[in-house]
Amino acid sequence: MKKELSKSAPSIKWSFLFFICVLFLWQLLIPVLDIPSYLLPTPIAILQEFQKRGGFIFANFLPTFYETILGFVIGALVGIVAGLGIVYSRMLWLTIYPSLVVIGSVPRIAVAPLILIWLGIDTIWSKVTIVFLVAFFPMVVNSVVGFSQIEGDMLDLAKTMGMRPWTEFRKIRLPNSVPYIFAGFKTSIALAVIGAVVAEFVSGQQGLGYLIIIGNNDLNAALIFASISILSAMSLGLFGVIVGLEKVLMPWRRGIHPTEL
Repeated sequence: MKKELSKSAPSIKWSFLFFICVLFLWQLLIPVLDIPSYLLPTPIAILQEFQKRGGFIFANFLPTFYETILGFVIGALVGIVAGLGIVYSRMLWLTIYPSLVVIGSVPRIAVAPLILIWLGIDTIWSKVTIVFLVAFFPMVVNSVVGFSQIEGDMLDLAKTMGMRPWTEFRKIRLPNSVPYIFAGFKTSIALAVIGAVVAEFVSGQQGLGYLIIIGNNDLNAALIFASISILSAMSLGLFGVIVGLEKVLMPWRRGIHPTEL
């Protein structure tokens, strides 16, 4: 454990230093290159925008956060349950699963206007539904893979020992599926943030996506960058929560490290 912490600490330090260097060069080069602020604001101008409209930005952060969390949770739960049903039902495997793969290839932004027509423009549930659709498909695919990718010899041994289906699921399929499910969580939470912003782009009177539209109409690049900064921080925070849960539930799982050549 101490060795893992010692590896992660330098990684965080170098990432932080790199980020500070990027901000420093950004602040330095914008005036030198004489780039207009409506095209690319300096970091200080973005901070000033936070100071000027901090309360307004935070008030629009909350709807986006609620839409993301609600759509992600519903999408994750339904995706896992659907994955279980597909694995345990041959009929669903042959009929529903191929259809889901085809439907999953349809861009969500293309169906967003239909969802807004069906569920109402600028309602919480229309946006949550768009987030749900974005988060659902990675979860169902990863769940199917996790519950089904098991060595045949292990299942044959379980049957030979007289293991009941529930015991087989609890002791074999569920532990095998956990890494795949967490991989689905990581993908889905990132896509859920995108889905919430897309929903607010299409139709919305509040949210960070709506603020980006306002900044675009007003040629206020500082407001756009401030909104993007909050979205990035929210996405990283939610991703970090999932990584933390993964480490708690799977302490034996190794982290990702670069090869040493």
